[in-house]
Amino acid sequence: MRRAAPAMLLPLLLGAAPMNTPVAAAEACNTWTVEMQEDEGGPVLTASACATDRPDAYLALTCSRGRVYLRYDLAAGAERSPDLEEVADVDFTVGVSTQRLSMRYEEMDARHAADVPASGPLVSLLKTGESVGISDAAGRYPQHAFSLVGSSSAIANLIAQCR
Repeated sequence: MRRAAPAMLLPLLLGAAPMNTPVAAAEACNTWTVEMQEDEGGPVLTASACATDRPDAYLALTCSRGRVYLRYDLAAGAERSPDLEEVADVDFTVGVSTQRLSMRYEEMDARHAADVPASGPLVSLLKTGESVGISDAAGRYPQHAFSLVGSSSAIANLIAQCR
């Protein structure tokens, strides 16, 4: 009787490297991407990056009518879960520059969300520097770092398609 191969070995048997290894995940978090992603209303162009210190924590940006919508798993790696409809002041820091944004927790995808002007200072901040640290001002959740490699072109591409 033949045994089924464990899921982790299947990609190797098929000649592909598994993408869920810590090294592959960390490498994937070194640059921003812009691609179509499924949303509740169908596919939507999304610029995104995962945290360099926590590859399962994503910052995702979409755009509509001149507004950039940010979604972020503020509670990734936290010891507590957000309260329903929780509002948190979130700091985005690049070097010595910080932009604060109030974000509301949305149960649908378990992320905090907010929107800002596409030509505003937070969007500009995310297109400069080497990395951005994201943390809540109250210190209830862990801070995570995101590379900004490729963010300028990914965000510019997103905004160029903004309708």
